[in-house]
Amino acid sequence: MQQSRLLTQNLHPDRIGQVDRFWFFFAGHGISLNGKDYLMTSDSLVEDIDLRIALSLDEVIACLRKHQNAEIVLVLDSCRQTIGSRDFTNSIGEETIQLAKSRGITTIFSCNYGQFSHELDSKKHGSFTYSLIEGLKQYTLPTQLENYLQKYVPKLNAEDNKSSNQTPIIRIEPVSKVNDFLLPQFASKADLDEIISLAKSEELNDRFDKARDLWWKVIKVSYSEEQRVLAQEAIERINDKKSKVAQEAIERINNEKTLDSDLPSRNFLGKGNPTKNLPKPIPKPNRKVEYMNPGGWKDSPNKSWLSRVFHYIFDEKD
Repeated sequence: MQQSRLLTQNLHPDRIGQVDRFWFFFAGHGISLNGKDYLMTSDSLVEDIDLRIALSLDEVIACLRKHQNAEIVLVLDSCRQTIGSRDFTNSIGEETIQLAKSRGITTIFSCNYGQFSHELDSKKHGSFTYSLIEGLKQYTLPTQLENYLQKYVPKLNAEDNKSSNQTPIIRIEPVSKVNDFLLPQFASKADLDEIISLAKSEELNDRFDKARDLWWKVIKVSYSEEQRVLAQEAIERINDKKSKVAQEAIERINNEKTLDSDLPSRNFLGKGNPTKNLPKPIPKPNRKVEYMNPGGWKDSPNKSWLSRVFHYIFDEKD
């Protein structure tokens, strides 16, 4: 199959080399069968109920992950429905989400479960694809881009008399990269303003490491000298705060050690060894008790039940 050969050969690292970023974009029909997700390609057949010619998404993800050090984004502009069913219980994306998560691949879906991805007659484009192109001109931070898509796609659908029930979803993997730019070289002013706002908030809440990481993002991508200077000053300020906090912690520990070192010279009376003036334990009396039994007032191997009671009370309980 031509599409499979394109993935396994033409886009292989041995052919194009290692890359920093790899975006795989698919616009078409997607289906799920027996828990596996498929993309219907140009040579797929509707009659092929076993999907022998369809392109499985696990194969796509495996080929993309051969670029081991790349930041990979999988973009799917397709419906998410189950073949032969209107239930959508196992709609396309469930397997893809798990595979993408395990391989550290960010996924952008054109719609949520059970929804259709609409084409626009007026734009000669899918509403999602058109919105994605426009959105990336303004936002490359995942959260901001997703907010834009979720507002703009339904708006375009409604204007074209299509159902507005289409909600694009962005899943970041790993989630620790939620504040990373999808396209750092195209980071916008809105992106940087958002990162700066987050950095200031983290600093105010004494989360210094997170704040410093965010300021470093500004330095790496900003073309504004003013923003870079602002970030450098913030990092120096944060380093000073961290040093001050560390010094205060050391002093507090030293003070606690000093107080602990004084404890042996104190007791409840104020001086000396704290155990010196404690009352000595009263020794257990060493006494022999003879027990009454039918044979008289002496202990014997054959104690009656009454002598056993006396034995328990006066001897074992002492």
